[in-house]
Amino acid sequence: MTTLVSTIIVISVIVFVHEFGHFAMSKLGGVRVEKFSLGFPPAIFKKRVGETLYSIGAIPFGGYVKLAGEDAERADKPPLPYELSAKPKWIRASIMLAGPLMNFVLALILFWAVIAFHGMGSMSETAVIGGIVEGAPADSAGLEPLDSIVAIDGAPVASWNDLSEIIHARPGEAVELSLVRAGSALAVKVIPKPEKISSDSGEAVIGLIGIQPNIVFEPLGFFKAIPASFSLLYEVLGSMVLFFKKIFSSGVEKGDIGGPILIARMAGASAKAGWASFLFFLAALSVNLGILNLLPLPALDGGQLVLIGIEALRRKTLSFKTRIIIQQLGFLFIIALMIYITFSDVSLLFGK
Repeated sequence: MTTLVSTIIVISVIVFVHEFGHFAMSKLGGVRVEKFSLGFPPAIFKKRVGETLYSIGAIPFGGYVKLAGEDAERADKPPLPYELSAKPKWIRASIMLAGPLMNFVLALILFWAVIAFHGMGSMSETAVIGGIVEGAPADSAGLEPLDSIVAIDGAPVASWNDLSEIIHARPGEAVELSLVRAGSALAVKVIPKPEKISSDSGEAVIGLIGIQPNIVFEPLGFFKAIPASFSLLYEVLGSMVLFFKKIFSSGVEKGDIGGPILIARMAGASAKAGWASFLFFLAALSVNLGILNLLPLPALDGGQLVLIGIEALRRKTLSFKTRIIIQQLGFLFIIALMIYITFSDVSLLFGK
């Protein structure tokens, strides 16, 4: 139930914010909004306010804004003053950009909330175990999170770096860890697993026992979180751009792209991990949606921007028939991509 509810919340919020961007900019630009729907039919709620019909669909995974003039009936008729096609290209472009922009604004606000009131995690320098890798030597030896390592084979350990250096230098050799757990002193023997690593200086074999450092969180407060949230948004944007660049340059591998199933699993996991984890996931997904919609595909906002640019260069509006053909080609590509993502999701779900 947690997974279902969190998935509906995540998708509904990022889609609502995206479509609200188009809606608000359309209103500011003098374009009539005929319908604003959150979710897809059948509708469970409808209410007309002024010129706009507001609707909530029974299928909560999506939404859309219908603008005046976006139908075949108006194709061969001169545009009315309140229709999208009657507006200057800069207004039309602003309307297309407003959706992705609102996704970035939402992400910025959520990042700020997480940083201000929860904090971003940083690795503690103390030799306190933050996590145990399942099935690793530390797990088999009975080590637990929050165990504080004070010595190895009698030699004092002052920091996580000390702990790492000693363990790395003892692959395959039994070591005795002196630790403190809940105020009690204990001794545990463990054999670091040999692991081959590559570095600038060549290959080497180190010992690993499968422990992770303790992560501490320090809220930055209202004002300090502002520049930090912008920096985080910049980093996430950069990583998303590099990801899409990789997709179009070197292709995709299994697990690179996830669809509804993966989103549901991640939404459920982040919700169970706490409010900060959930908001961070929501923010990252909002950034993802914003960038995705800027791709130059006819069915997306980025594709509409390309068409507006082509019209500006030609100094002539594309015919309704031409725009429909281009959009249909774009839809075919997106459908093919959705099929691929669905198969990838199913394979991930069943471990294939």
